[in-house]
Amino acid sequence: MNWKKLFKPSVLQTGHELVERGNVGLYSQDDNLYTGNVTGTDGRTYTVQIIDNGNAMPPSLYCNCDDFFNKKRCAHLAAFFEYLNEDQKKSSNEVDEDEFIPAEEVFPVSADQNADVPAYQKNYQFYQVARAVSDFFIPRTNYKKAKQIIAENRIEITDINNSFVNASYFHYDGEEDRHALFVKCRYIEPRSGLKYSREKKYSIALILKRNELYSYGCEVESCERYTPFMYSGLYPLDDIQKEDPLCEHIIAALLLTNDYLNSHPNYADNTDMAGLKLLRSFTDSDFVPDQEQVKKDVVIVPRLKLNSGSGRYNRNRWSYYVTNELTVDFKVGNDRPYLVKNLNELVEKYQKKDVYQLGKKAGILFSKEDFTDTSKKMYEFIRSYIDEESYRQDLTDGSKTMTSKELLLYGQRLDDFFSLIEGHSLEVKADEAVADEIRNPVTAMSSQLVINLHAEPNKDINGEFDGVKLSGYVPMIIEGVNGAYYFSGGMFARITKENFNAIKPFVDMAEYETFEFTIGRTNLSQFYYHVLPQIEKYVRLDTKDEQLIEEYLPPESTFSFFLDADQEDVYCEVKAVYGDFSYSLSNQNEKINDDNFYRDLSRENQIIDAVNGFFPDYDPKSGRFSCDKDPDTVFNIITEGVNSLMKLGEVNTSDQFNRLTVRRGWNLSVGVSVKSDLLSLNVLSSDIPMDELAEILTSYRSKRKYHRLKNGDFLSFEDNDSVAALEEMMEDLHLSVQEFTDGKMNVPAYRALYLNKMLEDHDEIATDRDKNFKALVKNFKAVKDADYDVPASLKNVLRNYQKEGFRWILTLAGYSFGGILADEMGLGKTLQMISALLYEKEQGNLEQSLIVCPASLVYNWQSEFSRFAPDLNVEAIDGPKSNRKEIITKSSSDVLITSYDLLRRDIDLYEKKHFGYMILDEAQYIKNPKSGISKAVKIVKSSHRFALTGTPIENRLSELWSIFDFLMPGFLYDYETFRSDYESPIVNGGDDELTQRLSAMTSPFILRRKKETVLKDLPDKIEEVRYTVFEPAQKKIYDSQLVRMKNLIEQTSQEDFNKNRMRILADITRLRQICCDPSLIIEGYDGGSAKLDLLLELIEEAMDGGHKMLVFSQFTSMLELIEKKLKDNGISYYMITGATPKKKRLELVNDFNENEVPVFLISLKAGGTGLNLIGADVVIHFDPWWNAAAENQATDRAHRIGQKSKVSVFKLIVKGTIEEKILKMQEEKQNLADEILNGEGTSFFNLSKEELLDLLQ
Repeated sequence: MNWKKLFKPSVLQTGHELVERGNVGLYSQDDNLYTGNVTGTDGRTYTVQIIDNGNAMPPSLYCNCDDFFNKKRCAHLAAFFEYLNEDQKKSSNEVDEDEFIPAEEVFPVSADQNADVPAYQKNYQFYQVARAVSDFFIPRTNYKKAKQIIAENRIEITDINNSFVNASYFHYDGEEDRHALFVKCRYIEPRSGLKYSREKKYSIALILKRNELYSYGCEVESCERYTPFMYSGLYPLDDIQKEDPLCEHIIAALLLTNDYLNSHPNYADNTDMAGLKLLRSFTDSDFVPDQEQVKKDVVIVPRLKLNSGSGRYNRNRWSYYVTNELTVDFKVGNDRPYLVKNLNELVEKYQKKDVYQLGKKAGILFSKEDFTDTSKKMYEFIRSYIDEESYRQDLTDGSKTMTSKELLLYGQRLDDFFSLIEGHSLEVKADEAVADEIRNPVTAMSSQLVINLHAEPNKDINGEFDGVKLSGYVPMIIEGVNGAYYFSGGMFARITKENFNAIKPFVDMAEYETFEFTIGRTNLSQFYYHVLPQIEKYVRLDTKDEQLIEEYLPPESTFSFFLDADQEDVYCEVKAVYGDFSYSLSNQNEKINDDNFYRDLSRENQIIDAVNGFFPDYDPKSGRFSCDKDPDTVFNIITEGVNSLMKLGEVNTSDQFNRLTVRRGWNLSVGVSVKSDLLSLNVLSSDIPMDELAEILTSYRSKRKYHRLKNGDFLSFEDNDSVAALEEMMEDLHLSVQEFTDGKMNVPAYRALYLNKMLEDHDEIATDRDKNFKALVKNFKAVKDADYDVPASLKNVLRNYQKEGFRWILTLAGYSFGGILADEMGLGKTLQMISALLYEKEQGNLEQSLIVCPASLVYNWQSEFSRFAPDLNVEAIDGPKSNRKEIITKSSSDVLITSYDLLRRDIDLYEKKHFGYMILDEAQYIKNPKSGISKAVKIVKSSHRFALTGTPIENRLSELWSIFDFLMPGFLYDYETFRSDYESPIVNGGDDELTQRLSAMTSPFILRRKKETVLKDLPDKIEEVRYTVFEPAQKKIYDSQLVRMKNLIEQTSQEDFNKNRMRILADITRLRQICCDPSLIIEGYDGGSAKLDLLLELIEEAMDGGHKMLVFSQFTSMLELIEKKLKDNGISYYMITGATPKKKRLELVNDFNENEVPVFLISLKAGGTGLNLIGADVVIHFDPWWNAAAENQATDRAHRIGQKSKVSVFKLIVKGTIEEKILKMQEEKQNLADEILNGEGTSFFNLSKEELLDLLQ
């Protein structure tokens, strides 16, 4: 068994070293099963097994190492194979005849003869065959055969070319490694022993990149590596092909290539495509000519070629089937243009500014000559065609499919060509069938093609009238996309798509441009009354013996409808009128006889179908169509049927039918008054009985189009805003039908603002508001002018928008309402809240208040109070339980500050406490209504409740509900009601109307401003995503983990998927860590990190510009790696993680804002809240997180009030990985929150199995 070819040379080498070290342990043999232990390079011992399946099949292999698990043939198996082989050799004294030879022995590189010459004179080999095939197997026997092939002169190089591989075809992302050496050889296979056998010639092709044999093809049919190919269509080798031993023919071609490179030193170098283009632009000139020195005198002259025929298969043009073929070729030159024989060459020479040879003695030097302006457009048309062909080659097998000297004109390409030549004359070369009809030259112009249609009576063999014979002429037409084209005399004309569609039936039936057809007697009506009117714009009818035809042409049909009604049903009688005769139309049961055979049955049946659409039943006794007493059908007839029938004929109605009424609206009035904390509503209607109101609303909720009143009238719900407004009021105020029927209702006062807006939006509802209601609404509409004076100590501190926030807080509190101050981070929510508390203190109204915030912000609040309101007595609840109890139960301070965690632990101490204001900072902490923190804050008693958060909605609408459940319990109903009435329809169904209603309901109690709208002097954030790609070692690790994860998830049931989300999240986290640096999860990894390199470049770039920056990462271990790199490069920095004490954090923040330290490393969660880092003007997110809101919070550590410079935000993303998918997901998932309050966010735990698999694609 030739086991070596199962492994790559590098793996064989490692396996050999393991054998040399004695790392292969004792093994057992059971028939053909071999089992052994191999100690790997990592010091671990692995179990390996080999089952020898004989020569017919490859062996079965097993190893319990990670490489084998990831479908790689590992060094442990290679070592065991060698161990077994050596053991067998010792016992049988066998010699391995089929050994492999190292590439460097087969393909030596010629050395410099003189080592003392200057460097620029030394031999330089850009391509080295030995290096390119170092990982390929070269059997000694095949090498000997290759040498013999060369010695017998049976192989030669026919083409060798240094170029670049096609990026789109070979799937390259960049330019850096596209150099390739294309080699083509001819191999001659000797004659066989048969008498009449001949030599056979085969092609062999290679594509060598600098460091690998990228592709090869061997067309020798007898070779085991036989690969049919076209030279330009080689495919990159896959991993399995790279493990196959090279055949003697490929080895021979490589030997010749190696000899060629050794004999042509300095054959190629690392100049890329852009560099070559630059060099060529200066060819044959010491300077780049000015525009004035380039003569624009080169013209391109197109010539059309027209071929007619019944159709043929053209294998060179997309397998395109043509009936009439129009092509164009070109002449190019100055005074005497020459025919272009190769359009590819013309484009290539022009792009390179090279010489294009016209003939033996004539040419165009494009570095000094250029096309005229008109010809330049024609050149661009040609170039786009060449590009199109190249792209098509990439999509197929890379083989050439085009005829290089002419272009086939069809479809969009024909439209584009005509646009270039319209108004100009050009030559046409046509085949004999149409040459006589074309006068050269032709002028391209838009036209209208009208067909002359000749009609004459058609008679049978007895001379009796038998219909009409029609004939005409239509020119040969070539169809484009936006029009069609034809030749006529000296004209090449374009007609519109409408024109072409009208005459297309005649084009399709034409043979040799003429057509003829017959219309029989019974179809005359159809042709004259229905077909001709549709095409009369483009057909000119010429009739012979018109009087005779008119004698047999029946009168055109018209139709009349009579509508009647009784108490039970609605009826319709239909008549067809032909001149003086009329016929009652039955339900297709009317009999045709000798007297009425001329009737237009096709049209009559169309009318019957139209009537049946509204009147589904038919009574043969009365000859009337009816509705079968169905009120839905009656409503449909009144609202739509009458108008539809009037378009088909004359409609008459009876008095009984006219009494059927559809009402589109009603008179509705709502009275509103305020009493204590309640709104009193009174609903009245002057024309709809209130006792029918319940039934009307039931019909509306059932999604019916109407409700039939007791008096028989139809009340239409279509475009009936009164009913819609009433239903909306009932739903949003949670009022029952019975309450509406009674006419009087009471609702909480916090519904006043929403109710007022709804009534303002519905002018059709009359309203009567009392003075208390008007005053409440007025105060909220004029918050800016509210009678609350900013404390004197803060008048010059607060900005205008902050003063508005201050008054908004006090206005809400004045009506015992709560609210969410949701200003974007950095706009001073803390200061606005402090100013309101200070005002209450100065007015003598401040009852002890409580602020609850994250632990990291407790001292920040205390510091802000000391800075802006030193007159307020503020105390932080901290220390041991006994100390906290003392403060909670006995402190007389104006304001107490505690953390969410301590509040939860001390909740029993708040049982008898009552606070004036209770304020939640970073209120997203209570987004989960079932959490202990949410339950704890809602237990504490207070008069006024406010929430501060920049992200009231991060992932789910339930988060908004939870906050409002704290502020004003019941405002958004209980959660089950909110979920069924709002959350589910909005999230799952995208209900825009409900989204607007929820926004209207909550907006009075949410104040949200963004920097760009309130702070014109605050610089905008400049955001940029910077991409990088993996290092090779890093990519292998990532791909291995990715494949394993995808396989695992695909094989996991939905139930197991839901149970194992934490495990899946851990695996995804490993993927994200690999994107950062594989050493985060792999001990001893030293393969490099592309993103870490990018970060260091970005840091150096920013430092060079005098910038200071914040670097965020979710992984503290990643920050430690960055820290090490910064130390190695002598870059000073600060770092904050979750383990950094809170007081230390403030010290580091202050130091960073004041000194010249350029870098601040911060873990995403530790730095997401409470830090003011305006000293930085660059923010770098090293890794993306699911929640964009968390990233934005981190960014706003720098982008906040006091920032004087523009803030640049960079996100570092590894392209083609889960990071890119997360980035895209962040953008898509923010829409929901934007619609409600302009927030954003998403979560891993919201992802379905299918969404997760999509992330991993």
